[in-house]
Amino acid sequence: MRPDVETATARVIAVYARLTESPGGVPLQKIEDELCVGYAHALAGDACLAEMEQRLQALVSDPSLGARRDLNSIAGEHAELQRGVVALRRELARLRREHDRLRAGARAGARASA
Repeated sequence: MRPDVETATARVIAVYARLTESPGGVPLQKIEDELCVGYAHALAGDACLAEMEQRLQALVSDPSLGARRDLNSIAGEHAELQRGVVALRRELARLRREHDRLRAGARAGARASA
């Protein structure tokens, strides 16, 4: 089953957008939860890509017409999923940087008030 990396990417983008609109308006735990879910989808995408690559390797050596059709189909799916996983990881990295910045600010604020 193909992971839904597009929905995961949209969720990460939405959390990042809320952060930029209202700094501090999203609890750190919510950000961390979204990062965990997003990374899980990215890992599932990586696993699916690896399975597709194994199928592609098996089909490359098969000269039949059916194998060529399957090869084209799987190659197209692979390319689409790979673009999705790359986009998800890019958005996760952006959200992670913002999370780290906010967390550092929260720690500095806690130290200053102590």
